Amino acid sequence: MDESQILAAYEAGERDFSKLELSNANFRGQNFTGASFTGADLRRADFSGATLIEVNFQEANLSEANFRSAVIRDADFSSCELSWANITWANGTGSRFVRAQMQVANFSGANLIDTDFSYSSLRGANLRGTNLRGAKFAGLRTIQDADFSGVKNLDEKTRTYLFAIAEGMHPFTKNVTKETLYQSKGS
Repeated sequence: MDESQILAAYEAGERDFSKLELSNANFRGQNFTGASFTGADLRRADFSGATLIEVNFQEANLSEANFRSAVIRDADFSSCELSWANITWANGTGSRFVRAQMQVANFSGANLIDTDFSYSSLRGANLRGTNLRGAKFAGLRTIQDADFSGVKNLDEKTRTYLFAIAEGMHPFTKNVTKETLYQSKGS
């Protein structure tokens, strides 16, 4: 299926787009509420400005995908490949990124209230200016080289845990991970 067929199928009531090859697809500004892209190949797909409420992306390849300013509330990105993904300024409230690979993913400015990052890898991730109220980070694989500058609403227990496992420096901002956790303490 190509982009136009996916959009027509969704409009006709289809919600299951699992395991499809959709790399480089342009879904900018589209509404896929309640859809499933489980196991789909969505490398470099553009979902910027899209509405993706309760969408299931489990085990999808979303490397280099663009979710800038998308509404991804209560979406499931568990066990996804999200390396180099752009999730800036997105509303990801209540979403799950459990066991996701998010190397050098950019979440800057995103609203990530009650988001679950448990057991994921955030190596080199940019979380600058994100709202992390109620976010879960249990059992993280790594936050090496991540940038937490200016994060908002990070509770002290979570900050202490992240500080204990923090190391390295973000590859682009050159900010030291431990220092970014300390600098954002007043936020």
